[in-house]
Order: sequence, then structure tokens, then C-alpha cells
Amino acid sequence: MKGRHIKHLLLFFLVLLVSFLRVEKDKGYLPDDLGSGSLVVSVEGVPQGDERGLKVKVKLLGGDIPELYRRVGYLTLFGAEDLPSRRFEVFGHVKVHNGKIFISSSWRDVKKIILVGESQRDKLIKRMEEKIKDANVKSLVLSYLFGTAQDVMSFEYQASFWRTGLLHLLVVSGFHLTLIALILRYLLPGRYGFFLALLGVSWYAFFVVPMDPPVLRAHLMILFAILIRLLDRRPDYLNLLFFSGSVILFLYPEYLTSYSFWLSFSATLYLILSSTNIESIKNSLPERLYPVFVSFWGSFFAFLGTASIVSTFSLTTPASVLFTPIVGILFVPFTAYGILELLTFFSLPSFPLEYLGKAILSLVSLLSYMSLTVNTPLSVKEAIFITLLSALMLYFLKNWWKLLAGAPLMPFLLRSLL
Repeated sequence: MKGRHIKHLLLFFLVLLVSFLRVEKDKGYLPDDLGSGSLVVSVEGVPQGDERGLKVKVKLLGGDIPELYRRVGYLTLFGAEDLPSRRFEVFGHVKVHNGKIFISSSWRDVKKIILVGESQRDKLIKRMEEKIKDANVKSLVLSYLFGTAQDVMSFEYQASFWRTGLLHLLVVSGFHLTLIALILRYLLPGRYGFFLALLGVSWYAFFVVPMDPPVLRAHLMILFAILIRLLDRRPDYLNLLFFSGSVILFLYPEYLTSYSFWLSFSATLYLILSSTNIESIKNSLPERLYPVFVSFWGSFFAFLGTASIVSTFSLTTPASVLFTPIVGILFVPFTAYGILELLTFFSLPSFPLEYLGKAILSLVSLLSYMSLTVNTPLSVKEAIFITLLSALMLYFLKNWWKLLAGAPLMPFLLRSLL
């Protein structure tokens, strides 16, 4: 292993250890039941309703329990049909489970409404809802471009994305931020284009979508990559991934137990490792076929990097290796046009976004009839072992030999089939 990679890898594992110790300390520090009190909360997510009331992700800004300040929790507001404001004070009961904070309250216990102006995100969503008429496309845009929970989509389409293993396409990640950077980079010459790209990516990450772990990781990697390019140096994306992961876990040690953080990190790690040392493959393929090959090659290794983690809590869909590049043909123009709509405050004609959205939903529904899910239950220890071993093999192997990185997962797949 190259020395420059060892240093960043050791730093990452050191921060992992420190984060683990901090999380364990917090578990001991915060009792399971913190009791009741007044809490000032700011809404961070999109409320999801059921027959009992509303559930929503919130950030705790103040109140009677100081140890919760600036932490993120999950509020259940019984009997509520809508939230009174994006920020309010509520009397609630607080419990902690596995380091996560859960607040139970009733709409009658809302004590004070704190009025705040419409955010840029709210204004963009309102404008989008005025322009796009089709309800299913509207929910797809909300989930895909604005990072709202997939629950805003109809159950039929949620099920289709789940059965095809394409739910990952609905997560705001590096693909979105990279396209924004590329579009803005070439609007201005030289260094000015890089600065514009950095501003656009930061605006999208901080003001348009929730700052979830995949968004934070992608933003940091693009930020560091642009700064390195401005210094006339070539970024090493493996080092950028390790360093970004170290920064995130240092600032937010609770992400150590976040599935979204590890799925994003692992998929990116495998994509980076699978794209290095494949010169012989590139030289052996016709130039026109190479982009097609890379899309399926990357899809296979992204699946490989996340399959073990997903298997600890859900079913896996190997067919997504084929489905992702196929549906991606439509998602690329959908994303590009959607980003242009965001940058122009949805001033462009909406019909391209609507037609592409309908095509995506129809194609995913069709593919869902041809999909096959596999139950490969893995323990967390087994998932860590498989992921690390396969990553090491990917790092050292070259060209077609990289496919052997899938070998550690095979015995567990066979075990589930027998």
C-alpha cells in the first residue's frame, strides 16, 4: 500500500476509534429516559403522517434539558395533522435508544410558535409544485432533487424502487453535487469557473437539501478537490474520501452508527478502487464501448460495496447491477435539467422534467416485474469482515482480476440459497 494512502487510512481508523469511545461515553452519559420538559425544536426533515399523528426529524435548540442542545432527534406529535411552524417550543417526553433521541408529545403541548421566514428550500419547493402538475413526478422531484423521504412517493412506486434495488438512486449524493459542479465549472473561464462551482455546490448542500451524511461527504470531497485543483495539483480521491470521512466522524461521532454514512462511504470507496489500475481493460475495448462498460463495471462494484451492509437489515437485489445503468440513462438528463431548473428558480419549461420523470417511473415499474430479491442475513461483524477484505483485494488487484473482490461475499450468498 502506498505511503500517502497509509497515512490517511491510519488517520481514518484513529478517528473511528475516538468516535466509538465518544459514542460509548454518550450512551453512559445519557440515561434511557430523560423525563419530560419544554424543548425548542427546529424541523429538519419532512413530516410523515399516520393515523396517530406526525413524525419528523428535528434539531433541539434549547429547553429544559441542556444535554440535548444541538442534537438531532425524532419527534412524534400525536394528534397533529400539520406542523405549527418550522420552529416551535413543545412540552415532550424524551427517551434515548442506541444513542438516538426520541421525543413524544401531543399537538396540545405546543407551547410557543416561533415564526421564521420561508427558507430558499421552501421557496424552491413551492415554485416546483406550482410548475409541475403530475403528482407522481412531483413526488419524484421532491425525493430526488430535494432529498425528502421516499415516503412522499406513492406506495406503488416506493415498492417498485425497492424491488429493483434502485432506492439508492433517490438519495441525494455525489452524483447530484458533481453534476452541479460540472455545469457551473464551464460557465466561467479558468479559476473563476472553479469558484462558481464551489459556490453552487455549497448553496445546494446547505440551503436546498438536508445535510445528511451522503451530502456532507460529497460536499467535503468536492470542496477539497476544487481547492487542490486551484493549487494546480491533482487530487487523490481515495485520500479525499478517507480525510472527508475523518472530518465527518470527528464532528459528528454519532454517524458511526449511521447506515446512510457507511453506505455512501463504502459505495464511493469501491467506485474509486474499481476505477484504478484498469488500463489494460481500457486499452482492449473499443473507445465507443468503454463508457457503457464503465457504467456496468461501476454498478457492479457499487453493489458489492453496499451489499454486505444492506444484508444486515434488509434484502439485497443483485439485479440492480443491471438495472442501475439502464435507468441511469434517463436519470442523467433528468438530473441535469432538474439542476438547471433549481439554478433558474424553476423558470424553464417544465415539460422535459415531467416527461423524463414519467419515463423513469414507468421503466422502474416495468423492471420491478423482472427483479429478484435475495435474503442474505449477515451479522455486523460478518459485514465488516467482507467489506474490508473485498476492499483490500480491490486495492491490490488489477484489471479483470478485480472481479475476484466479489469472492468473500459468495459463500454467504450460497448459504442463503441452499
